[in-house]
Amino acid sequence: MGVVFVFLVFLAIFTGLMCLARNYRKIMLNIPAPEALPIIGHAHLMIGLNNEEQLKLITELCFLYPNLVKIWFFHIMGIIVNNPELIQKVFNAEVCMEKPYIAYRLFNLDNGLLSARYSRWKHDRRFFNNSFKLSTLQTFIPIFIETADKLTSEITGYVDGNPFNILDHTIRCTLKMICSTSLGMKISDAENDETFNKVFHAVEYTSESAALLQNKPLIYPDTIYKITPRYFENEKQGQFLADFHQRIIDERRAILRNNNNKTDGVSGDSSDPGYSIFIDHILNNEGMFTDQEIRDHIITVLSAGYETSATATAHCILLLAQHQNVQNKLVEEINEVFGADEEINLESLSKLQYMERVIKETLRIAPVGPVIFRETMADFELEKGLIIPKGTTFILNIYALHRRKDIWGEKAEIFDPDNFLPENVAKRHPCSFIPFSTGRRNCIGHRYAMISMKIILTKLLRNFKFSTDLKYEDMRFKAVLTLKLCTEHLVSISNRY
Repeated sequence: MGVVFVFLVFLAIFTGLMCLARNYRKIMLNIPAPEALPIIGHAHLMIGLNNEEQLKLITELCFLYPNLVKIWFFHIMGIIVNNPELIQKVFNAEVCMEKPYIAYRLFNLDNGLLSARYSRWKHDRRFFNNSFKLSTLQTFIPIFIETADKLTSEITGYVDGNPFNILDHTIRCTLKMICSTSLGMKISDAENDETFNKVFHAVEYTSESAALLQNKPLIYPDTIYKITPRYFENEKQGQFLADFHQRIIDERRAILRNNNNKTDGVSGDSSDPGYSIFIDHILNNEGMFTDQEIRDHIITVLSAGYETSATATAHCILLLAQHQNVQNKLVEEINEVFGADEEINLESLSKLQYMERVIKETLRIAPVGPVIFRETMADFELEKGLIIPKGTTFILNIYALHRRKDIWGEKAEIFDPDNFLPENVAKRHPCSFIPFSTGRRNCIGHRYAMISMKIILTKLLRNFKFSTDLKYEDMRFKAVLTLKLCTEHLVSISNRY
C-alpha cells in the first residue's frame, strides 16, 4: 500500500510538472527552438557532453538563432537571449532581476551578492557599493603593488627555463590581494601561514564541487549527491572555510572595538570617512547582518574575486605571449607612462589606454563569466505581443555574444585590441560587450579587477618577455563555473632588459 501511495504521489507531481511545461511551451510558440523530444525536451542534446562540448553546443545555438531561442529540460523552460537590444531590455527590467535558484544554488551562498534573492540583494548591493568606490580602491593600490612585486620575484626562477603554468601563480597572487584588501590579512601572513594554503585548497575544492554538480545531472538532486564521498569532503572543506571566516570576523570585531569602531584601514589611511575594507564596513554596522550572512558575503567576495581576476590575467598573458607585436606595443606604452620613477596611482593607470584595450579584448575573447542567468518575477513583455511567463529563466551566453560576426566583423575570432578604439566602440550597441554582466546586477568588483590586472601586467611586462608554444588557433575553452582553458597556461619567460 505504501509503495502504491508513493507511486501515485510521484505520478501526480510528474503530471503537474509536465502540464506546466506544456503550458509554457504553448505561450511561447513564437520563439524558435531546436527539435525537442517528448518529456525530456532538449536534455538529449546535452547528455554525454563534456564542458567544452556543452559550450560549443550552446554557442552554435546562439549563432543559429541570433535573436531568441528557447530550450527546455523536463519541466524547466529557458530562453537564450542573443540580441543586444533584447539583452539590454531583459537585464535592466525590474521584473528580471532575480537569480534562478536552480542555476545558483550550487554556490550554497544564500546571502552573497552573486546568488542572493533579489529582495535581499537590493538592500545589500547599496550597502556594499562603498567598499568598491574609487576612493577606496585607491587605498588598495599599495597592496596590489606589493603583491605584484612578490609575484614578479616568485616567477624569476623560471627565466630561460622550462615553460610553466602562469595561472598557478596569478591565482595565488589575486587570492593574497583579496585576503588583504577584503579581510584585512597582512600579505606576510598569507605568504607564511599554512592556514592560507588550507584556505586556498578549500576554496578550490568547493568551487570544483559546484562545477561538478553543474555538469553531472545524475548526482544533481540533493538526495543522491548527499550520499557521495564528494559531498562529505565538500562539507568538511566548507566547514573549514566557515570556521576560518568566523575567526577572521571575531578578530576584526575585537580590533574595531579596541579602536572604538574606527578602522585602521589597509594602508593606515582613514582620512576618507567612507573608507573601510570589506569586512570592516560590515562590522562597523553591527546588527544589520548575522554572522552567517557576513560569512556568505565574505566567501562570495573571496571565491568570485580571486579566481576571475587570476584567470583573466592568465588569459591576457598567454594572448600577449602569442601576439608579440601587441606585447611590444604594450611595453612601449608602459615605459612611456611610468618612465623610471612615475608613481602607480589611479591617474597614471588611467593613462594606460592601450593596456585597457588589450584587457578588454582579452575579456571579449575569453569572458571569465561565459554564461549568466536571470529569472522573471512576473509576466514580462519582451517584445510586442510576446509575454514571457513568471518564473522563466533567461540565459545569456556572453561567450557567443562576443563572437558574433554581425557585431564584431568577419574577424570576430581574431585577437585585436583595436576593436576597442573609441571610433569602433561607438559603432556598437553598449550591450555588445558585457564581460562583467550588465544592468543593476552587474559585477560589483569590475573596477577592482581592472585596477589589479593593470598593476600585475605592468609589473610583469616591465621585467619579462613572455612567449609560448601554444598557438592562438589551438586555444580551446570550457565553461565550468568560469571560462577555463582546456589546457594549461604554459608560458616561457626571459629577462626584458
